[in-house]
Amino acid sequence: MLTSGSVERWQKQKRACLILVTFTGITALLCVAVRYVPILNDWISGPANPVHALAEQSAKAVAAATANEYPIIVTETESEACQNAQVTADSDYDDAFYVLSYSERARSVCLTNYVHFPDSSHTAGTVVLSENMGENYGRKLTGPVRAVPFQNHLTIYPQQYLSLLHWRAHVVFPLANSGLLNARSQNLAPNGWNSASVGVELDFQDLRAIVARRHNIANRVLASALGAFSVLMVLFAARMWTIYRRFQTHCQAYGFPLNARIYMQEDLNAVHERARRQYLIRQQEEQERLRVESFLRHSLEEAKERLEFLHSTVRDDRLRLEIEHCLQRGQLDEMRALLQQRLNEAEHTTHDERLGLLLESLKPYCTQEELESYFKEAFAQFASSGFRQARDFVVRMHDELKLRARLSEQNESDLEPGEQEEAE
Repeated sequence: MLTSGSVERWQKQKRACLILVTFTGITALLCVAVRYVPILNDWISGPANPVHALAEQSAKAVAAATANEYPIIVTETESEACQNAQVTADSDYDDAFYVLSYSERARSVCLTNYVHFPDSSHTAGTVVLSENMGENYGRKLTGPVRAVPFQNHLTIYPQQYLSLLHWRAHVVFPLANSGLLNARSQNLAPNGWNSASVGVELDFQDLRAIVARRHNIANRVLASALGAFSVLMVLFAARMWTIYRRFQTHCQAYGFPLNARIYMQEDLNAVHERARRQYLIRQQEEQERLRVESFLRHSLEEAKERLEFLHSTVRDDRLRLEIEHCLQRGQLDEMRALLQQRLNEAEHTTHDERLGLLLESLKPYCTQEELESYFKEAFAQFASSGFRQARDFVVRMHDELKLRARLSEQNESDLEPGEQEEAE
């Protein structure tokens, strides 16, 4: 049997596991909803930002085309402002830079070529370039640099094309109405520079992968969280099941049928107390039942002995047969009724007659001389002490003579045939 402290500890563990299973289960369901409900999944993934993907992929392409010789910076702007190039006839510059400014609202990407002059003669329209402007995909800048915008190239993308880059867009090749998907480019080169020299081709699938990058990262995080919460929920549920099986075994020792509904809904301390109380009640009922059975058994044995004694004392064949049938049936009420009947009949006989009938029951177990001595002794006690004392004497002699006869029969059965012949 467990102590109340053990049950209290199990109750605390069960409550904690139940709270944790509920929390992890709800969290796992939320992860499932955010992962597989499109509106929630898109909300957690954030905006697609396809123009940023175009600018990033363009920067990578320019960096590859120039072998990372020049810094190539991608930065976000609010509008499509792309006309800041300065007219200059001087070609004596010592360094060049590329800046790609993109605008999601204007659906545009502006590629600006900056140049740096070794002297300070070109101070009008200079712009300070640094690593803090955005993401650099080319050579790193060692510090802020003053440069002059030399060339501009503006590209505006149609909404139909940008929508195809979304991760939920169903794209079938060849694209329908492909003429409407072409970007509109404008070459702003006041210095006569041929912008076609920096033109690049962008892979459509690579662009879709960049657009879906944050979406895929969010889904991987959600999948990992879902797996972690599922494992935790299983572990907590397994701990609850272990406590349930142990507590069920404990309740079985009390004979209490514990099921999952009682275990989940009720306090284990209350269940333990109820099981113990019912066990004590059953024990008391069992003891009472055994006491009643013992009493009935003793009463039956006593009634049987009295009937057997009565059977050995009566001479009426009809009454003897009735007693034999009553003994065979073994019904206590019937035995008591028969004894009461004989007791009522005995009240109408004298004590001398009743004592004589009792002495007659000794004949099968003794000789004539012994019987005569018992008669004398019984009536002597009757005369001196009364009928009850004489009756007890006859009953005692009856039991002793009956026991002597039984022992004599056993001794004769234990003798071998040769010994029996010698004894005869």
